[in-house]
Amino acid sequence: MAGSRRSADMDSAVVASQPLDTRIEQAFMGMVLGVHSPQESALNDFETRALKVFAGLMDGDLADARLIPRLPAVLPRLMNYFRDPSTTTRELADLIGRDIVSVSEVIRLANSPFYRRASEARSLEQAVLVLGQRGLRQMVANLLVRPIFSERQGHFSAIAGVLLWEQSEKTALITAALAQKDQGDEFSAYLAGISSNLGLLIGCRVLDSLFDGSQTPSSIAFRAQWLAIARRLTARVARAWEFPDQACALLEQVCEADPSRLPSDGMRLYSAQRLGQFHSLQRCGRLPVTDTASPASMIADERVFSLAMDILARLDGRKG
Repeated sequence: MAGSRRSADMDSAVVASQPLDTRIEQAFMGMVLGVHSPQESALNDFETRALKVFAGLMDGDLADARLIPRLPAVLPRLMNYFRDPSTTTRELADLIGRDIVSVSEVIRLANSPFYRRASEARSLEQAVLVLGQRGLRQMVANLLVRPIFSERQGHFSAIAGVLLWEQSEKTALITAALAQKDQGDEFSAYLAGISSNLGLLIGCRVLDSLFDGSQTPSSIAFRAQWLAIARRLTARVARAWEFPDQACALLEQVCEADPSRLPSDGMRLYSAQRLGQFHSLQRCGRLPVTDTASPASMIADERVFSLAMDILARLDGRKG
């Protein structure tokens, strides 16, 4: 028993010595995997087999439909709409108007606290005016990607699917807002954010296929390797889906192991990921011990932190 306590103390010391942004990511991974106390131990057989499958996916052609999500065939046409600066709000509304589910979602979103409208939008036309092209494009991107996270195939997908989707939406909204502030490519930033957890979702499906209950993904080493492969896999899937080059480039940039070397647009996506994770951990009382460090110290900009928290507060209002 004393040996177990010493081992746990050593594991805690390893985690506590990490930078704040790394601790936040590790704590969030505990929520994704359902294992909140990672261990400084060798990979177990389950973890070794999972990493082998992950590596095989990276070296393959992404053809395994059981693991690699497929988007609707309408995606290329929608992307053409989004890339064309002459596309009007009316054209986007007409496209949405062919789908009654999308129509109801547009009206619901336009009337949510996120848009802070004084009077209620009662028709598609009124809702389109409230959302504008930016809101419509973001909503269509959500409608395309969200169903992928709703497919619960096994133990880990059931734990992580909703959580990863919520984190994706937070990341997308923050990244887009930061890009807008810096006069960057806002829609590419949003697409990169909304797809940023695809590699982790695919990883959960791999874990589902191998899990028999006898071992769990509990080592710090496994998490580090899994995260690295998941980032690269996300970027590959985005290329396969023919996302805009700028969105793909952002996802490729955050594969960089050292965040301090990221260019400014990649740093926006990285910061948005950590701030979204911070928000999720804060809401469920699982924030790591931060000593005297401020969450804003992750990005050294209090204004960015305030902007992100305002967006997330409005998102909470939209969902409430």
